Amino acid sequence: MAIYVDNCPRCATKNITFDVHGANHFGNYKEFAKPDAPAYEFYCVCRECHKTTIFLGISIDKHQELHRINWGMAMFGLKDVAKVLRPISPADLSAGEPPEFLPQEINDAYEEGAKCLAIGCNNAAGTMFRLCLDYATKGLVPDGDGGPAAKIKRSLGLRMGWLFDNKLLPETLRELAECVKDDGNDGAHEGILDKVAAEDLEEFTYLFLERLYTEPQRLAEAKARREERRNKET
Repeated sequence: MAIYVDNCPRCATKNITFDVHGANHFGNYKEFAKPDAPAYEFYCVCRECHKTTIFLGISIDKHQELHRINWGMAMFGLKDVAKVLRPISPADLSAGEPPEFLPQEINDAYEEGAKCLAIGCNNAAGTMFRLCLDYATKGLVPDGDGGPAAKIKRSLGLRMGWLFDNKLLPETLRELAECVKDDGNDGAHEGILDKVAAEDLEEFTYLFLERLYTEPQRLAEAKARREERRNKET
């Protein structure tokens, strides 16, 4: 049987031998340096804990069909035929993508929330989506004499009210923002979000951020393209 030596993510044993039981070919791994390299998931069993780990890898020889190998009869190491990249983890589950043109810290918070939701951590997801709203509203509060009192700045709810009342947030977003804040509070402070509520919160957060950041930027880019066309015509 083919073998592979690595750290076991299931029992944390270092440099343990895995028995390789099979390979599943699922396409090409475009994120790697060789975009045409056939990508595989290798089914491996740790000899210490006897639990399964799926490793992601690419074939060293793109013409060799690793999924057709009889791994039970193979007399070589996995590294002889494949470059192993990493174990498959919950981070590989399908997660929602954030809207375009978000500030980096908001983009990162949204992605983390979407990953938490994908693995069923509903309250953690709610906390991160609430953080998106927190970041977005903090960035709109003016500094100096024109801004609100420190107490209002620190409180998300008070800050939102001040921003809407002073026309720094469009009134059309008030209801969405309230939904994100209230559901996010349920996750962050009460721990009572279920899957349906967390999915609703993700949708509300997406719509809020899309209207606040994505749509204005798309309009600005469309306007710039229109001006460019007019300049060429003249």
